[in-house]
Amino acid sequence: MGYRAENLFRLFKAAAPTLLGLFGVIILALPVRFFEGVVPTPIIPLVIVFFWSIYGPSYLPALSVFLIGLLQDLLTGGPLGLYAGVYLVTQFVVMSQRSYFLGREQKVVWLGFSLVAVGASVILWLVMSLMSGVLLSPAALLLQMLATVMIYPVFGIVFGELHRRVLVEV
Repeated sequence: MGYRAENLFRLFKAAAPTLLGLFGVIILALPVRFFEGVVPTPIIPLVIVFFWSIYGPSYLPALSVFLIGLLQDLLTGGPLGLYAGVYLVTQFVVMSQRSYFLGREQKVVWLGFSLVAVGASVILWLVMSLMSGVLLSPAALLLQMLATVMIYPVFGIVFGELHRRVLVEV
């Protein structure tokens, strides 16, 4: 492989999780709904932040997490900084428990993701309720988090293969 190709590949390796996160935000912001809107769109960037905070934290620095959240706030019309803050808190919590998750069965990691998703839901619900001045119904957000939790195993397998075959082996 030539010098330029090696540098380009190193750049791709370093940027892959960030690019995945940005792509996840764009998918989330698209006006396309799954199953005619019956199933809410999963919060794919939360999955990305969780996974890469465990298996490749050097590939997803806090600045990238902040930019992913900020883009989501801008594209979805949410309060500026809300998702950026939620994703940064998620990254901090997950990285503080990283040694626990490494080497565990995927069922355990999925359970950990479920707990993180519930925590993120509570933060989002509290902030939105405070900003609106009334207690909002948590039903829609809980359905969205349930959809997010249900897709985690699929993304975990795909990201695991990406991590093993591209980022680690080469």
